[in-house]
Amino acid sequence: MRLVKFILLIFLFNICSVFALYAQNANAVFELDSNRILVGQQITGKLRFSIPANYQSQWPVIPDTLNGIDFVNKGPIDTLKSPDQKILTREQKITLTAFDSGFYVITPFSFNYHKPGDTATYLAETQAQLLTVNLIPVDTTKAIRDIKGPIEVGISWQEIAMYVIIGLVFIALALLIIYLVRKRKLKPVEVKQEVVKRPAHEIALEKLHELQDAKLWQQGNIKQYYTGISDTVREYISNRWNIDAMERTTDEIMHSSFIQHVSNETYNRIKSVLTISDLAKFAKYTPVAPENEQAIADAFTFVEETKEQKVDINTLPAKEQSS
Repeated sequence: MRLVKFILLIFLFNICSVFALYAQNANAVFELDSNRILVGQQITGKLRFSIPANYQSQWPVIPDTLNGIDFVNKGPIDTLKSPDQKILTREQKITLTAFDSGFYVITPFSFNYHKPGDTATYLAETQAQLLTVNLIPVDTTKAIRDIKGPIEVGISWQEIAMYVIIGLVFIALALLIIYLVRKRKLKPVEVKQEVVKRPAHEIALEKLHELQDAKLWQQGNIKQYYTGISDTVREYISNRWNIDAMERTTDEIMHSSFIQHVSNETYNRIKSVLTISDLAKFAKYTPVAPENEQAIADAFTFVEETKEQKVDINTLPAKEQSS
């Protein structure tokens, strides 16, 4: 009885659709690959709508479920024109299924459209479709069997190769660590020899003797000669009193704290050496021969007068030695 009602309902829908299509000059069709499926089986339906190219139409909204039928996939809407460009056809593929056995009615899809110069809204509908969903057939002549248990799968050669490679990598890393540890233990410890710092006056006197033997001013190299004297004296002051004399001006050096501990003669002597050196280097002053000889002599004397004195403990009185 239920099947008869479905058939009558579909028949009425089809009759109405035919009259509507011919009257309205539009064609709406929904075609299924098959009207019979098994539970969960998927089929494809094609929804197609054709109207004159100058008509305006609206594509229906397709729900995810309809009367127990699931629309699992809705493809894009393709548009085609007839060879004479007068008929416009739109088509969409829809994948559907059902998960319960029985008879399902796919109700018509409705299309609204408008004719040019006409404000009325016209309707075109597809034919109703009957979908039969059957259960998977069971062979009742065979005995009922229990569910199969888990199947044990043996180890493949790919898995064996992977385990071998991992083992070899761990062995290689262990050997590398052992090698690096032993190499570090066997590496000889470098003993840094302590460099004995030479006294500042020895270095200065040695450079002054070299400068004197070079006879620069006698060869006309006045600027180079006084540059050597000035640099040697400044380096000596830096090493002797731990001040940056190389970066200070002559005036700054003459106001340094170490000057307070030298005599007036020594003060005047070093000031004269640095001043004449500045004049020769920067003011294009050309000293005469006696000034050249006096400059290096004053440099020698300054170093000798201010050099750090070594104390021989053997010469100290017995009381001071014991203390």
